[in-house]
Amino acid sequence: MLFIYIGIMIIIFLIILLFMSVIIDIKILKDNDNDKIILEFKTLFELIKYKIEIPFIDLTMKKNGLPFLKMSTEIKKGQAEELSEEKKSIVNLNEMKKIYKKVRCFFCTYEKEIQYICSRLKISTFLWKTDLGLKDAALTGMLSGVLWIFQEQIIILLRNNAKCNQMNSKVTPHFNKEVFKTTLHCIIKGKIGYIIIAGIKFGWTFLIKDGECDG
Repeated sequence: MLFIYIGIMIIIFLIILLFMSVIIDIKILKDNDNDKIILEFKTLFELIKYKIEIPFIDLTMKKNGLPFLKMSTEIKKGQAEELSEEKKSIVNLNEMKKIYKKVRCFFCTYEKEIQYICSRLKISTFLWKTDLGLKDAALTGMLSGVLWIFQEQIIILLRNNAKCNQMNSKVTPHFNKEVFKTTLHCIIKGKIGYIIIAGIKFGWTFLIKDGECDG
């Protein structure tokens, strides 16, 4: 009988867990020395919290004036820090186009899964501000326009597929000055059960397509 009671308790706990709400607070900060991604998960009326910090992308300038990205793999969990070997990857403008194609390919492949999870999430806050400047004024204007279109497309995508409250996007160009700062703050609320189901859907599609993307 004891095992039956324990089994019933576990089933009840799992059912409660599936319908329990979770708050995901995402902050992306890129401002010289303050470069990091902060993920914070809250549930059970914010009594249970988990926070992880990941250093973000360091943007530098190449000698020919084209931007490239340098990634640090340092990971911070709570007060403990785990520092792994630094890895660098150069991304020029041509490679940015390749990244765009990969992102578009991902959205085409997992379109139904993305629509499912977005339709069951509520975005209470989405604020994205970017400051961009290069010594080449023409390049600054071009990249600022591309970034503005990209950020607006993300907002349109979220508004069309998810319940959204406060949303704002801004790109500020700085001419004849090398600067890149971006701040993104997003707060998402949803049921743990929906997130688990979405994960299963993503995994099933990945297995069916053997990791290949459409498009």
